[in-house]
Amino acid sequence: MDENNEMHSVENRSIHPMLMLWELVRKLWVVILVAVIAASCTYVACSAVYSPEYCTKTTFVVSVRDGAGSVYSNLNAAQSLADAFSQILNSDSMRKFVSEELGTENFNGSISAEVIEETNLLEMVVVAGSPREAFLITKAVLANYEELADTILDNIALDILQSPTVPVAPTNSSGAVRYAKLAALGSAAAVIAWLCIRVYLRDTVKSVEEVEEKLDAKLLATIYHERKRKSVKDYFDRKKRSILISDPTTSFSFVETYKKLRTRVDYHMRKENCKTIMITSVHENEGKSTVAVNLALAMNHKKKSVLLIDADMKKPAIHKILGYKNKKYHSIVELVTGKATLAQTLITDKERHIGLILGENGTDKSTEYISSPNMKSLVEQAGKNVDVVIIDTPPMAVSTDAECLCDLVDAAILVVRQDQTPARIINDAVDAINAMDTNLMGCVFNNVRAADFSDNYSYGSGGKYGYGGRHYGKYGYSKYGYGKYGYGRREKKTEDNRE
Repeated sequence: MDENNEMHSVENRSIHPMLMLWELVRKLWVVILVAVIAASCTYVACSAVYSPEYCTKTTFVVSVRDGAGSVYSNLNAAQSLADAFSQILNSDSMRKFVSEELGTENFNGSISAEVIEETNLLEMVVVAGSPREAFLITKAVLANYEELADTILDNIALDILQSPTVPVAPTNSSGAVRYAKLAALGSAAAVIAWLCIRVYLRDTVKSVEEVEEKLDAKLLATIYHERKRKSVKDYFDRKKRSILISDPTTSFSFVETYKKLRTRVDYHMRKENCKTIMITSVHENEGKSTVAVNLALAMNHKKKSVLLIDADMKKPAIHKILGYKNKKYHSIVELVTGKATLAQTLITDKERHIGLILGENGTDKSTEYISSPNMKSLVEQAGKNVDVVIIDTPPMAVSTDAECLCDLVDAAILVVRQDQTPARIINDAVDAINAMDTNLMGCVFNNVRAADFSDNYSYGSGGKYGYGGRHYGKYGYSKYGYGKYGYGRREKKTEDNRE
């Protein structure tokens, strides 16, 4: 796209709350990790700067000497005594006496006095950095206060009502737990906001509408997300199944989507006289291998013969999807290097009724093998002997293998995963395919989840027409579906065979 189109896409960028929610679910571990780190650092910092304070309290009864004072006089005496007594306690003389009692030159602590309201009680409070120090300072004050009080406080008596005790806990709190919680919440909120903004600013293809708006290729099919773990046991076992339309547990909507894709691809093949199709993507993990396998299975249900070739020699995956991982066979690398013949390499899958040429281990010489005469001969020979040849290729951003295969095939299909690859890079791949004079059928919008709360899919799993739904619950896979007349058996006619 040109610069004007890019500016237009930025100005019309939409907010997709469901995609933001899925992003938060996928990146929940990031939110939790950042929150834990922030809380831990805050807790350690608060604990490091925290200075505990221990307090002892001593209560005095203030009265006028010689018994001449009334209750009112005692109250007035207590009120007037508070400031004077505080000055005495914090005087240089008192601090000197206390230091001598403690055997130090100075001490760290504060001494204060205040009157308990509407009483003739005076409370002395000593605050220090340790329980022992607070108690010793209090005892030193009590041992020396009378000598100073007699010279300053005339005709007023101070009698101890409540003696001090050793404090067992600090009176101030570090606030470490509280601040740690606030830090965790704040950092989690910041990460959530950052993830949402990141989803919003990504110029990827987020919805079906954006496929036509942003991409220079027409949409062949929209394949919605299908769960790989089908049961609770699979979650505990961390087991992921291959998503195949021949599997009875696969949802009705998923199977129907591939039927529609097969119909459109078949129409295009008859119109353009194509027989060999390559399935590619821009980046890894966009689902191109799964699309290639399921398209081959869907084509086999209608065509006489289908050959599926795994030409992703860097990271082959079809043998894992179809369950050939631990089986012995000759790989495509052995075929193109002349170490095995076509007859030795070709696998006839009797269960699925398709031909297979599989990879096994990745190689760094994939581009050299793709460009070899043996690879060209393989594709040409396959096109002459079977009705449909589907070739899985490496991602275009990983190597130039897909571009090399463009010279060997009749058409190409580009798999685009939702909200993964920037639209600009996808369009660059489209331009690269078109530059090779390869017939680009279009793109498959893969692994699509609801982008907005208003999204409603009429073929959703378990919905009105979903697998196990009201209309297809009785006549689903068990009676007229894949269990009896499906892909595994071709001798019975179905509606698709009569198309």
